[in-house]
Amino acid sequence: MALTATATQGLEIYRHVEANEVLYIPGDPGDTYTRGDAVTATVGEGVIDPAAAGEIVVGTVARTTVCPAASVAAPLPSQFNPAFDSEANRCLIPIHSRVPAGTPVYKCTFASHIDESIASYLASTPYVEGGTGAGADDRPNGAMAYVYEGPGIGEVLSIADYDHAGGAVNLLYVLHRKASATLTSSSKWIVLAGEAASSRGVGFFNRTDMADANNLAVNDGADDGNFIVYMDWRETATMLKNLSLLVIPVSALLIA
Repeated sequence: MALTATATQGLEIYRHVEANEVLYIPGDPGDTYTRGDAVTATVGEGVIDPAAAGEIVVGTVARTTVCPAASVAAPLPSQFNPAFDSEANRCLIPIHSRVPAGTPVYKCTFASHIDESIASYLASTPYVEGGTGAGADDRPNGAMAYVYEGPGIGEVLSIADYDHAGGAVNLLYVLHRKASATLTSSSKWIVLAGEAASSRGVGFFNRTDMADANNLAVNDGADDGNFIVYMDWRETATMLKNLSLLVIPVSALLIA
């Protein structure tokens, strides 16, 4: 059975951005994030990267962190305690958000995502073979994914690449890093993607649009939506299992 949840009352006020607040966001395996350096979140990436020329800055690094290799699993959001320094915890990069203090953060139900059973999982790559897939190569690149049933329940993962039909294994989601648990054919997940275009999965600091008056659509607006996903790692599982996202107005971070 597909994941279901009680809908929010449209765009519910969840909180307001605090001055100098720190968010923990997945980093790119192997990258070094130096305190004070600017970071960016590009559509299709799904993780934050050290900023390069011409990219939009979403925050600055709060503590120098060397992000471990993809073979290291990130802690479950429900178990992550940033007070402890460990290799797993260093998968999450602390950043000072560039979003102005006082900006409203909304909680809103989303729809039009991928919901499927997992056919197989290989931790060494790491990859997930999907049950139905995403329609075409690269569509879900950068998307957040959430395991809601079976082995691995509570895992939040990120899609690095997707091969729909051309590889040795079809419907192949390559992950940024391995899962904590061993996913099996009894596992089910949702993937925040579906737009009929390359590299438009919805991830941290990525954009999305309204589906109607009271729901977000994660299959639209990844490159031009009116809202930006604004969540700390610790909030992700709670939100995703309820088919909800935390978002801010795009005007809080971008000009258009």
